[in-house]
Amino acid sequence: MPDRFRFPPTPLRPESNEIGGIGFTDPYQWLEEDSRATLAWAAAQDRFARDLLHTDPPWRLARDTARRFNASALTHRPPELHGRRWFMEHVPEDHGLPVLDVAEAPDVPDTDAPRVPATPASARRVLDLAVELAESPPYEPASMLWQPSPDGEMLAYQVSGPGRKPLFRVRDVDSGEILVDGLPETGICRVGWLPDGRRFFVVVIDRERLDRCRGVFQVDLTASGSTPAICREDLPPEFPARGVSVSPEGRWALAHGPGRPYYVRDLAAPAAPWRPFLRDSRSVFRGALVGDEFIAVTDDGAPRGRVVALPLPGPATDPAVWRELVPPGDSILFSLTPVGPDLVLSEHANGATRLRRISAQGAPLGEIPLPEPGMAWPGSGRDGGLVTPAGNGCTFAFSSLTRSPAAYRYDLATETLLPLTKPRVVVPDAVTLRGTARSADGTAIPYQIVSRAGVDLSVPQPLIISGYGALNIAWLPAYLFALPAAWVELGGVYVHAHLRGGGEFGTDWWRAARRGTKQRTFDDLHAVATDLIRRGHTAQSRLGVFGYSISALTAVVAVTQRPDLYRACVAALPVLDLLRCKRDQVTMADIVSVDFGDPDDPGDAAVLHRYSPYHQVRDGVDYPAVLLDCGSANRSCPAWHARKMAARLQRATSSPHPVLLRTRQAGHTVETSPEDALLRESEHLAFMIRELGLAIA
Repeated sequence: MPDRFRFPPTPLRPESNEIGGIGFTDPYQWLEEDSRATLAWAAAQDRFARDLLHTDPPWRLARDTARRFNASALTHRPPELHGRRWFMEHVPEDHGLPVLDVAEAPDVPDTDAPRVPATPASARRVLDLAVELAESPPYEPASMLWQPSPDGEMLAYQVSGPGRKPLFRVRDVDSGEILVDGLPETGICRVGWLPDGRRFFVVVIDRERLDRCRGVFQVDLTASGSTPAICREDLPPEFPARGVSVSPEGRWALAHGPGRPYYVRDLAAPAAPWRPFLRDSRSVFRGALVGDEFIAVTDDGAPRGRVVALPLPGPATDPAVWRELVPPGDSILFSLTPVGPDLVLSEHANGATRLRRISAQGAPLGEIPLPEPGMAWPGSGRDGGLVTPAGNGCTFAFSSLTRSPAAYRYDLATETLLPLTKPRVVVPDAVTLRGTARSADGTAIPYQIVSRAGVDLSVPQPLIISGYGALNIAWLPAYLFALPAAWVELGGVYVHAHLRGGGEFGTDWWRAARRGTKQRTFDDLHAVATDLIRRGHTAQSRLGVFGYSISALTAVVAVTQRPDLYRACVAALPVLDLLRCKRDQVTMADIVSVDFGDPDDPGDAAVLHRYSPYHQVRDGVDYPAVLLDCGSANRSCPAWHARKMAARLQRATSSPHPVLLRTRQAGHTVETSPEDALLRESEHLAFMIRELGLAIA
């Protein structure tokens, strides 16, 4: 153990394991349990980390900078138009919990000062979580998913949070009367309204096993008597339902599972059953109901995507009856949303969002202009594409690495993009350069370098790399965290790497680095780091890696595989023991089984063991500085992974660099209080400033 840091002591309590044919001794398995001893140890680690992180310099600078830059596209919800009413979710400055307002018009800024959305004069409060939960400050984290009826007169919503029993209600927007208070099952609720605004489908997803559905129901608010009718839909109990969509005319309903609609029902025939639609397909179909067709983006026969129309009355599984609207091209087609008479096609072009308008026959109608390369986002809980229909147009949030999220509305009649809010912050002189590295197998790996205009990239600079490379999720240049923009503002360099395993470049890019070939994701990251050093942009002593959620795994793999290449690592909400992770079913359902494999399978276990960070720590190695940041209420990325990794690294490292563990009373991104989110951003920034030697005034 280095003399510089006297880490809190961690007892060794070895336990023998055999998983997937691999035998090993785990000295810190006791830290998996939330026992009194574990929690006392974690509290001591937390105090140790806070004392170091909150030291000047650079703590005050990091805290003040993070406060200015604190925002996230993941929690930003643009205004939505339903009927004649605009619904706007936000967190007032005097609140710790979100509220939902309704107004005659969206908030249109009349000043050039960056700010959070203000409440329009016509707005009135429909939902206040503090009132709904009857709580007083300090608030425990809570979030809401809401879906108004098409006419905006009814509001279905769910409230949830770490340790909270989910609450589902439907209320009359005008009177405030609660019409539905609970369902026969509890879980994560996804609502699909029928066009009459008085009936809806609701899917209840198991909170502990996100690959399971607890039931699909139809709720009728117009039923005779004072109690709405709630009827369970006749769908197979093993069907992993994710939502139900209904055609604008109300004739057709689709029951969606992971990646595609599994069943279809003709609502014009009351006795018609649900019948299989794309249940047995292995391809992805993202789209919408238009007339008597399901028009969707699919990777069936096209890894980069194409747009096809499938007839609803006929056999959807027969490609001979499909109508191709948009053939495969150079961009990655992602989703499709009906907007007025047009369709808005969302694409990934050069690793960023592009929005195009096409007709129902596939004819090109033009592009929706965006402020700069970045990411469009409909808001959390929205699955209908990257934009939300709003009268004769659509709304969406937009952000980039150095532009925090703001809301926009595109008007079809005038073909103009109108800002509804302004970004909280923009780095005005940020510049982006593109580079390409060659991975171990020769594949070209694109990356983007972001810095202020005056930064000399011919001299090694303090530089942070981040990449995702997992779950077929596109790692677009969005304002997901404050760290990239704040780091660039202070004079650092940030690199956004497009690693294989992600969805930026189609399903082939994803499949190239999953399960047996997952090592390619990490090879790609090492290749980008090596290329940046070779070009003189940085040096090992100034190179950091950052990851969040599943990308935190990639960041920690980087420092266990190549401790000689990186100087610092921040890993927030990591999953790091890929053999014992099966003890948490949510982790398996969300992450591991999809992209990595089954630890109980000997073939998968051998692959997992080769890069599982916890199992690849070696004693007496000069490891980089590492900050592990976890949430005590996080079900998909539980805190024990970070606890065990911190203990293992603290004992193993021979370097003078710190290994720190922070544990917050929080869950994943939307389950974190605003105060904790700001503190997390501040501490990550302070850690990187100190460890990478960023010059501060």
